[in-house]
Amino acid sequence: MTIRGYIFIGLLIGCASFLPGTAWADVVPITNASFEVLPAGGLNLGCGTGCSYNVGSIPGWTITSSGADEGEFRPGPPSNLAYFYSVPDGVTVAYSNGGIISQTVEETVQVGQVYTLSVDLGNRLDGYQNHGSADLLINGIRYAATGTEAAPGYWTLWTTRYVGLGADVGQSITIELNANGAQGDYDNVILRTPEPTAILLMGVMGGVLLALAGALKLKSA
Repeated sequence: MTIRGYIFIGLLIGCASFLPGTAWADVVPITNASFEVLPAGGLNLGCGTGCSYNVGSIPGWTITSSGADEGEFRPGPPSNLAYFYSVPDGVTVAYSNGGIISQTVEETVQVGQVYTLSVDLGNRLDGYQNHGSADLLINGIRYAATGTEAAPGYWTLWTTRYVGLGADVGQSITIELNANGAQGDYDNVILRTPEPTAILLMGVMGGVLLALAGALKLKSA
């Protein structure tokens, strides 16, 4: 293959990296992000057919209680449609009636890094509606998630985006799930950071191709 052929293949690979659907984000590890890990005592309280919950413990998460109940909740679809028509991920969600459910991830703030939090917030069918919210807590400042309120029985995705500031470098990143009453419901918590930018990758690829071209030129001389 000629030098021109190698360069052409390299450019094709680079262009492919920009095609729709290409993954450009890493997922920051979150313990029990979808609340399928249950506390030692399980969900020991009943709430109807196929429905159960517990109070006061969510593995991997810290609860700062307001004096009301917080815990995990298995609403029971598809056998029980008293609360939700479905659950976004798995069969169990977290709930709060006024307290804060939080988790500090292992990753710390890097300057210029983008952190995107996404959380599914639910709206119960039985009157406990739209009291949940979520945010990233960094260096004492809360970056609140925004989204569209779900219709009763459904869930919608809420997100917030934070770009690492120089003053925050090395600071911890805490995910907070909040409620201003009864009841906030949460599922499928994800924190993403972008992988190295396309420009950086293209630069590296270009350097490799130039080195290859030089080696081939020397070989043919």
